[in-house]
Amino acid sequence: MRPGVEHPSECGLLCSGDVDGRRISEQGAGESGDGNRGEASFRKSLEPNDSMEFESKEDAFKFYKEYAQSVGFSAIIKASRRSRISGKFIDAKFVCTRYGSKRGTSLCEDSQVKLNIPAKKKRGRINKSWCKTDCKACMHVKRRQDGRWIISSFVREHNHDLVLVQDVYDRDVVKVKKKKVCTTLARKMKNSEHHESTCSSSNGSCLGFREGDAQVMLEYFSCMQDENPYFFYAVDLNKDQVLKNVFWVDPKGRTDYGNFGHVVMIDTMHRKNESKLPFVPFIGMNNHFEFLLFGCAFVADESKSSYAWLIRAWVTSMHGQAPKVILTDQDPALNEAIAEVLPDSRHCFCLWHILSKIEEKLGYVIRQHENFIKKIYKCILRSQTEEQFEKRWWKMVETFDLRTDKWIESLYDDRQRWVPLYMKDIFLAGLSSPQRLESVVSVLDKCLLRKTSLKEFLHQYNIMLQERYEDEAKTDFETWHRQPVLKSPSPYGKQMATIYTHAVFKKFQVEVLGVVACHPKIESTDGPTTTFRVQDFEENEVYKVIWNENTSDTSCTCRMFEYSGFLCRHVMIVLQISGVNNIPPKYIMKHWTKDAKDRGTVRQVDLIESRNLRYNDICQRACKLGEEGSLCQENYSVTFTAMEEAISKCMSINHSVQTVSGPSFPSNYALCESEELTRGAFGAGGDSHRGALLGSNGFAGAFEFSSISH
Repeated sequence: MRPGVEHPSECGLLCSGDVDGRRISEQGAGESGDGNRGEASFRKSLEPNDSMEFESKEDAFKFYKEYAQSVGFSAIIKASRRSRISGKFIDAKFVCTRYGSKRGTSLCEDSQVKLNIPAKKKRGRINKSWCKTDCKACMHVKRRQDGRWIISSFVREHNHDLVLVQDVYDRDVVKVKKKKVCTTLARKMKNSEHHESTCSSSNGSCLGFREGDAQVMLEYFSCMQDENPYFFYAVDLNKDQVLKNVFWVDPKGRTDYGNFGHVVMIDTMHRKNESKLPFVPFIGMNNHFEFLLFGCAFVADESKSSYAWLIRAWVTSMHGQAPKVILTDQDPALNEAIAEVLPDSRHCFCLWHILSKIEEKLGYVIRQHENFIKKIYKCILRSQTEEQFEKRWWKMVETFDLRTDKWIESLYDDRQRWVPLYMKDIFLAGLSSPQRLESVVSVLDKCLLRKTSLKEFLHQYNIMLQERYEDEAKTDFETWHRQPVLKSPSPYGKQMATIYTHAVFKKFQVEVLGVVACHPKIESTDGPTTTFRVQDFEENEVYKVIWNENTSDTSCTCRMFEYSGFLCRHVMIVLQISGVNNIPPKYIMKHWTKDAKDRGTVRQVDLIESRNLRYNDICQRACKLGEEGSLCQENYSVTFTAMEEAISKCMSINHSVQTVSGPSFPSNYALCESEELTRGAFGAGGDSHRGALLGSNGFAGAFEFSSISH
C-alpha cells in the first residue's frame, strides 16, 4: 500500500457547524481506497452549497476567499446592493479575479511574465485586466428577512488553470504567516485551559489543559513542521472556540503507513482510564513485530462526532487511504463512527479487549463458578467449526444462567468481528491476540497521568519516538547484514531465513521445530482437495488442515496465519508429507519480509505540472531517504553527497530559468488576498457537537487540504 501523491492545497480545515458566523451542514467522509478518489471527494466537500448560512456579507466573502485559496484562485467582490428602505446590504456577488472580458491586448499572464511587460496601474492598484478570461466562477449571496445570509447561486467551473498562491510564496512570508496563525489559535484556545484532562463548556465537551499548555502544544507542532514539513496536525474547536480534540502524526508515521498500514488499531484504553490523559493512539506493526505510531490524539469525549472527526483527520493525513482492517474495542460510538467514515474497511474487535473485560463484566459469575473462565476460553479459543462454537456457547449460557446478560448478548451478536473461528481470509498482523501485547503506548504510561503537564508529556513522547526510531534503524541494519541461526535442517527454515526479518523468523522457527510434534491423518479427499486431521501432541489438540494441490491453497483451524501472518506447524507437516518443500509464495506476507519497506524501487519520472504536487512527492521520498541514509555512516555519506549535488543542479537550473523569463512571484494584490497561510480559518462547532479542524504547515505546500467534517 503506497499513499498517493498528496495535494498541499487540500489539508488544513473543514468546519461543520457555526464557523466564524457561517453555518455549514454535515459533510460525508472522503473515499477510501484510491488516494486520488479520496482527495477529490475531500475537495468536493469543501465547496459552497445551498445549506450554508452566514452571519454577514463579510463572513460570506471570507468563506469564499478561503474556498478560493484552497482551490487555487483569488476572489473579489464584484457587486453588492443595499436596500433603498433600510440602507443595509441585501445581496452581493463574489467572483474569480479573472471574471469579465479582456481589455485591448490579448496578452495572457504568462506572456506578460515572459516578455517582462510592466503592469499598468490605475488608481493606485495593479490593473489586472490583461489576465481576464471571462471566467464565470462566482458565488451570489442574499440576505434573508432574519438577517442571515444564504447562497443564492454558485458557479464552480473556471475557464483557466488554477494556481495555488502557496506555489509562489516566499518562505520568509510563510514563516511570518505561520507565527500569526499559531498566536491566533493559542488565543482562541485560551479558554480551554483548566486543571482537568477533560471538561465541559456551554457548548459541549472540551480538553482541559493547564495554563500555557495550549501554547506549548502549538509551539511543539510548529517546531516539528520547521524540522519536517511532512508533519501533520489537526485541531478541533467547539462552538465556544474551546479546544475539543487534537490529532497529530510525525513524518515517519505517515511514511510507515504506506508500508504497514494494512491493519490499524485504534487504542482507546487510555481514554477510558480516568487516571490517564485522554490519549488515543493509532497503532500498527512493522516487519520486526514492533509497534508503530500512525498518529496520536487527545479526545475530550467518547461521542460519535469526536471519533468521526478524529478518524477523518487521520485518514486525511494518510492521503485518503483507508486501512484494509481496523481494530478497536466494542465502544458503540466508535463503531458508529467507523461505519460512517471507513465503510470499506473490515472492522474487527481486538481479542484481548474482549477477554480483558470478562472479569469486569462477569465477575459475579466467576465468583460463583471457578471453572467459568476455563469454559469460556475453551469456547472462544478452541472452537474450530461454527457448529462447535454454537454448541459450546449456548451450553455455557445455559450452565451459568447468562441468557439475560446484555454483554454476553452483544458478544454473540458481534461474534464475526472477534471470535478467531470467523477470522477467515484476513490478516491481523499480530495486533489481535488473547493477551495484550507490550504496545508502544505502554512506554508512555508513566507520563500519561493527569498530573503530568502537557509539556512533560510531549518531552517524554519525543524521547520515546527518537529511541524507537534508532532501535528500528539498528534492527533493520542487523536484518540485512546478519543471518539468523538455524536450529533445524528443515527446508522451510532455510527458505524463510533469507526472507523474513530476524524477529519474525524467530517466531516462525518455533513452528518449524514444532512440526515433529504433529501427526497428520487423511480425513477425506475431494478431487485435488484433501482434508487432514492433525494431532498436535505438544498442545494436546486436534486441528483440521485443508490442502489443494492444484491451487496450493491451504487453511488450518488454529487460525495462526490469519492472526500472525505465517504458516503454522500443522500446515507445514501437511506440506511435508505432500512433497512440497517450499512455502507457497501466497503465504509469504510481504509485511514480515526484509523487503517490506519500499527500498530502491525505481519508477519512471511522471510529469507533474503542479509545484504543490512536486513538493509533496519530494517530501515523501525525502522521508524514505532519511530512513535508508541514516542506517550507517557509509549510507549517510552517499546520501549527503547526492543531495548536495542535486541541490546544486536545481539551483543552477532555477537561476538559468529566472535569467531567461524573470522571477515568478505573486502580485501584491494576490498576497494581500491571502490573510492566512493555513488555507482556512479557525472554526467553531455548531448544533450540539460540531467542530473545526485546523492544520497549518511549516512551508507552503507542505500537505493536502483536509476535508474533515463531523
